Amino acid sequence: MSGHRFHDCTDPAVTAPLTASVRELPFLGTLTTTTAQLVAGELTEVVLRYTVGSSGIADSGWLKLCFKYYSDWDLQTTAPGERDYATAELVHRSDRGGAGPDSLATVGHLRTRYDVKGGERPFQKALLIHLEDGFLRPGDEIVIRLGDRRFGGPGTRVQTFVEDGFVFRLYADVLGTSRMGHAGDVALDVRPGPAARLVVAGPRVVRAGAVAPLRVHLEDSWGNAAVDSPAALRLSVGGEPEFGELPGTSWAAGEFELPAAPTGAYRAAVTATLPDGRVLTGSCPVDVVAELPGERAYFADLHVHSDDTVGTQDSAYNFAYGRRVGGLDVLGYTANDFQVTDAAWAATVALCREVTEEGRFVCLPGVEWCGNSAVGGDHNVIYLGADTGLARSLQWHDGMTSRVPVAEHWPITELYAAYAARPDDYLLMPHLGGRRAILDWHHPQLERLIEVHSAWGTGNWFLREAMQRGYRVGVSANSDEHRGRPGSGAPGATIFGGRGGGLTGVLAPELTRAAVGSTLRARRTWATTGTRAVALLRSGDQWMGDERARAGTELVVSYALYADAEWEQVTVYDTEGPVLHRDLHAEAGYAPGLVRVRWGGARHRDRYRWATWTGRIEIAGADLIAAEPWAASHQEQRIDRDGNRIDWAAATFGNDTGVVLRTDGDATEFRIATTIAEDAHTGEFTVTAGELAAGPVRRDFGGAGLHVTVERLSAAALPVTLTGELPVRLPDADSALYLHARQSDGHEVWTSPLFFTTA
Repeated sequence: MSGHRFHDCTDPAVTAPLTASVRELPFLGTLTTTTAQLVAGELTEVVLRYTVGSSGIADSGWLKLCFKYYSDWDLQTTAPGERDYATAELVHRSDRGGAGPDSLATVGHLRTRYDVKGGERPFQKALLIHLEDGFLRPGDEIVIRLGDRRFGGPGTRVQTFVEDGFVFRLYADVLGTSRMGHAGDVALDVRPGPAARLVVAGPRVVRAGAVAPLRVHLEDSWGNAAVDSPAALRLSVGGEPEFGELPGTSWAAGEFELPAAPTGAYRAAVTATLPDGRVLTGSCPVDVVAELPGERAYFADLHVHSDDTVGTQDSAYNFAYGRRVGGLDVLGYTANDFQVTDAAWAATVALCREVTEEGRFVCLPGVEWCGNSAVGGDHNVIYLGADTGLARSLQWHDGMTSRVPVAEHWPITELYAAYAARPDDYLLMPHLGGRRAILDWHHPQLERLIEVHSAWGTGNWFLREAMQRGYRVGVSANSDEHRGRPGSGAPGATIFGGRGGGLTGVLAPELTRAAVGSTLRARRTWATTGTRAVALLRSGDQWMGDERARAGTELVVSYALYADAEWEQVTVYDTEGPVLHRDLHAEAGYAPGLVRVRWGGARHRDRYRWATWTGRIEIAGADLIAAEPWAASHQEQRIDRDGNRIDWAAATFGNDTGVVLRTDGDATEFRIATTIAEDAHTGEFTVTAGELAAGPVRRDFGGAGLHVTVERLSAAALPVTLTGELPVRLPDADSALYLHARQSDGHEVWTSPLFFTTA
């Protein structure tokens, strides 16, 4: 600028270097970080740096830093001293292109806001960064701190599950028009923490004379399979011990073969000795029975995503995890139909066929038909035959022909029409969802199972509604796994917080693709919230799922329940309501001074149904000795004790959680106050000893089963295996009978119904 207060741009010798200094920057800038690896669930500070590109950013422009919606990593921008506080600040004002001191960036402030739906699927979670009072120049630098610790906060809690190449994606609105351009990505590996527990997954029920696999793995405190954790294993099932080892690379997962054994109840106990000297233990019960349709109880997860659409890790990773770590016998892949490309679909179908090893592991291809609830809602489509042709709800994906929604098989009746000609080749399941399925529409030949539990939550109401409407469907529970852990999906800390992921029990005669497919369509299934329990219901030679004309009005129904904890409650329902209820605590006799307070349910039946509870319990008339969490989903659920007062904080997704209280005698009163954060709903009530003497006391709070229940417990050992018979008088109409039971650890199971017709 010598001699002038401007650059004389008539001279190429002046303009060329100025132009080059701007044009050498990528137009929309660059995003970088020095962090390469994180540990799942750790508290840390992550620092990202954005260098503005040659575009600059106009005044009123903005940025959004996005990550995938199924992550349970969250941010906030309002409480500097608390966890997950995120900030953005301009740390360098550039003079690239020859800007003078008065022409540097004029932006006065970067205003931040966190929005869980601020971006486009799957990068929906977004930190929004708005320019206020000015513009940015090429080469300006912005530092984004996630978990900014400069104000006394502890940092940010990383997502709780493992992911190779977790992506932060930055978009920039450089013209101030709110039309965003993709400015850059950074990818971080999220690794598991150290081994914290040993998980033993058995078949639970085996037919006499059959061998069965027993899978074991080490996992961290958040339920991720540990890696690089060698261990020496010892298995005892009553006879001579067997020995094995877990590998020092890849997943710390292994398998034993349980030998054929005579009928009886056994416990498989495993110890794992780690190089640091720690010894972890785990066990599972195994019942060998004389009669079972197949060699053992088979466990399936029929709703699994990979990174073909909105899952974590690729399909090969998920299928291997489901078999080796999750201990699945059957895995059902379900890509989102509106996002999976034809090429990805063809490759994954081929992989499903390739990894299937009949007698050991069956992998079934499928999709999630993703119509909105208004036109039917999510339905899983499992391909049992040779045809794997897609009947998409719509197209809306970068790799497809349209960037706006284009309807194809829409509404749900169009999906039915696509597969109605050969219904035996397919299995459709209304999904608890997500975009939850609406039961106004039904195709009995295609829809043979209904989902009662997934990572979205627990839906007893969903099955009851189907039965009341006259559906003849069996039960299924699945993970809807988006986090790369099929078969053993631990609950997320926020989204996908349903307990245990979900498993479908399959009463197949053999572990082959054909036998599994026909068994699923025959509805010979049970469902669990992730526990390896077995629930069987029959009447004579009629198994759950079977349908037959009734002979007379009276019959005897028998049930057999095999838990991996103790059973505490069993209820048999018909289409109108309960016909049998057993409270095993009451049957064993209540213990003095032993009370449980549990709370649960969901706010509504749609996607983001969870209820975030805080509460207080004050005890009068006795001294509190101990307070133990009950059915806690993860370590961030909080139970705090101060004398005779308990404070809690925990979210429920249709499930129950709670606290077990031990007092030095029977308390006279329990004063309880609760708040549900999302609706600012509060409630206060008192339960007296007299009320408890008459049985459990429940207070309902609306929504989809929101409640707080106070109940007495037994200190006696409750049964792990439970059998019984129930005489039933059938109504003079079509009817169905099914069973629901709960374990002492809060896990739940359902059987498919027995169906009886008058024709």
